[in-house]
Amino acid sequence: MLSIRTLVSLIAILIVLSLSSSFLGNPALAAPVVDNPATPRGGSSILQMEEMWRIGGEDDEDNILGVVGQVLADDQNNVYLLDLQLVEVMVYSPEGEYLRSVGSRGEGPGEINRAADLVFMPNGNIGLVQSFPGRIVMVDRSGQPAGEFRPGGDDPSAGGFFALRGAASRGGRMVFSGARITRGEKSRTAVNFVASYGEDGQRLNLYYDTTMVREFRGQEFSETKEFFPHEGGWALGPDGRVYVSQERNSYQIESYNPDGTLAYTIKRPYESWKRTAEEKKVAEDAIMPYRRRNRSRLNIVVASTEKDIARMRVADDGRLWVLSSRGLREQPAGIHSTWDVFDKAGQFEKTVAIACEGMGVRDRLFFASDNIVVVVKQYADAVKSYWGQGGDEEVDETEELEGLPLEVICYRIVSD
Repeated sequence: MLSIRTLVSLIAILIVLSLSSSFLGNPALAAPVVDNPATPRGGSSILQMEEMWRIGGEDDEDNILGVVGQVLADDQNNVYLLDLQLVEVMVYSPEGEYLRSVGSRGEGPGEINRAADLVFMPNGNIGLVQSFPGRIVMVDRSGQPAGEFRPGGDDPSAGGFFALRGAASRGGRMVFSGARITRGEKSRTAVNFVASYGEDGQRLNLYYDTTMVREFRGQEFSETKEFFPHEGGWALGPDGRVYVSQERNSYQIESYNPDGTLAYTIKRPYESWKRTAEEKKVAEDAIMPYRRRNRSRLNIVVASTEKDIARMRVADDGRLWVLSSRGLREQPAGIHSTWDVFDKAGQFEKTVAIACEGMGVRDRLFFASDNIVVVVKQYADAVKSYWGQGGDEEVDETEELEGLPLEVICYRIVSD
């Protein structure tokens, strides 16, 4: 007979083997969870900036802006403004001098329709992201056509329609978010994804995806059920790591290694921002593309709260910056927004308040680079007017949008 000591040892070995098998069979279980406190260990700081230049506004007749949807800066601190309405990229020098415009609306070389994003490609060209059909039209820095790039869009075996929603390129790696959409007799299926692609357009690694099926009859658009983190919910780091906020109302961020394996999960306690009646109306108005197509049959259900994570970025030093729904609201005078900053291990390091003109919800702040910040004033009103008039499908580029004209302010970061 086995002794009690031997029996206990065998049971312990079996338990260890069982646990090991479970972890090996499900790598996500092996990834650590970084449970942060509600307050950062390093306190708070204020990001001080100095104005470099500004354009637009009521008194500027030389710079006409439509809807600035993305902003990037190059190594020489030239600033690139993607105008969704005009479907072109306007380039300004560090002194605010207009240099040139690149890209335009159309089907020819260097032209796109339905602008979605802007990206610097690994070869240095400017990538104009077209939402549908999904493709990247490239131009060189002088504006000359430089071909196009189709991430996964040329695979005839996949079927359906390929759409792009966002793009990022860093350290030679390219990551995109988008969807492949197929239509049946009674429903539409959309497979949303965040994935990396090679220079040949083939997918390399998948970081996150979901499948959504919507029936054509008696259909409902639920803001919560339809959520996917296309807008501001993912970010690419300088080391190739990809961060994804998968849940709409959970302050939880998955950090993926470049090969698609889960490195760790970041969490911290957070109370979702409860919407007012006015904020619910704004949210409902934002679902204009779906309403226009199916107004008589589509039942729109908006959430009672804002999504917890509004935007993310990864600085050149590898720190993750997260803008929450509360970080956009009820800020002190002179502060546009407050960001949560996590170190490379996922630890809640500090909060950083951005000191500049503007209000978080109304005026959009872009980190054009690690040292250049651009604020687009009246952004929310411009976007609302843009979609209300038909968005990129119907708006004439010469048609003026309602409300105050956009004003763009470019800042240089001085200190933190």
